Amino acid sequence: MNISLSKSRTFLFLLAIFLTNVCTMADFVIIPAVGGLFETFDNVTLVTLIVTGPSLLGVFFCILGGRLADKYNKKALLVFGFGMFTVSSILGATFDNVWYVLILRMISGGISWGFTSSASLAIVAEVYLDENKRGTVMGWYNSAMAAIGAILSFIAGLLAVTSWQNAYSTYWVAAPILVLVILFVPNLAKAEKLIAVNVSDGNIGSIETNVAVDKTWVKKFVPLLAAFFSLGIVYYIIVYQIALYVAATGIGNEAISGTLGSLGTIGSGVIGLMFGLIFGKLHRATIIPTYIIFAVGFFALFISTSFIVTAICCTLLGAAWGNAYSFYYVRATIIVPPSFVATAIGAVSAASGIAVFLSNFVANYLKGLLGTDIVGILPVLAGISSVGAVLSILLTVKNRKEAVEMQY
Repeated sequence: MNISLSKSRTFLFLLAIFLTNVCTMADFVIIPAVGGLFETFDNVTLVTLIVTGPSLLGVFFCILGGRLADKYNKKALLVFGFGMFTVSSILGATFDNVWYVLILRMISGGISWGFTSSASLAIVAEVYLDENKRGTVMGWYNSAMAAIGAILSFIAGLLAVTSWQNAYSTYWVAAPILVLVILFVPNLAKAEKLIAVNVSDGNIGSIETNVAVDKTWVKKFVPLLAAFFSLGIVYYIIVYQIALYVAATGIGNEAISGTLGSLGTIGSGVIGLMFGLIFGKLHRATIIPTYIIFAVGFFALFISTSFIVTAICCTLLGAAWGNAYSFYYVRATIIVPPSFVATAIGAVSAASGIAVFLSNFVANYLKGLLGTDIVGILPVLAGISSVGAVLSILLTVKNRKEAVEMQY
């Protein structure tokens, strides 16, 4: 740990950071209210923007937020971003006007998310310099994200039964979280000065600080970003089209679709709690099991029409994605210079956001190209995952050989 905190203070600091995921998972409050929004506002385009627009806007602000976090006070940016989210989300349904709702959604789900997610993870990366400890905390962070998403969706669903505006009452939970952030997230101004000294002698914990000398880190970071983006598209296809898969295979109804989605979230949450242990053992090879599980899981979904098999596959796919999600964030903070850590985090978040947006387009393109349905494109997803597994194994072997050579 880069700063001195008591056990109780550390607990409150991590609690505050983890709870800022309420901003990241804000869409889970809107989803149960979508039906009411379409009924209230006779404008399909604007309501669609209310639901999906913030994620696209957030892509830009994730990168901007990351760069600001690298250059300025991270806590100040976090307080600003989460404070903006708190106000705009609580007031998001005050007026029954589609433009008002849209604008405040763009602020709460787009701008605020970009600043909050980049700043919170940048603080974690700076406090925990050792990559194993950082991996553990980031795994917990992502596990908390999954749990918070499930809780928000459940509460908002209950409140939305009476009216879509009532779902917005869920956002009041952000107010006490903002207080926690202000009181217990440390100001890292002094720690930043310490890092500057460490960087000059090229030795900060386990971070590859030597990359600050030149631009060779870009050659590692760009392929990493591309791999995460590609893997994200593959996974989000089945996530967002699980209802179509259920209908095509005849294994159930909407309730089954919801159950399968929940199983994926549970799998992701559980693996997040275990990620520190996994990363501590495998390091660069941590991502390999994800690709293997994806390849096997997608092929199993293709050949089976059993609900039990589908449930197992969705759980394992969710766990594999949780492993990948944590890995790429941690790996990004390791291979870039300390002055670009927050920017790298923002770029990874942006890649995920774009992958979410493009996944349905890619799925529809593949279905049109092959003249099939969601089931028919699963072998393609399995094939892509298999290629990813082979490439990851080769790169892991290459990296280990380079590490051995550097010792001589």
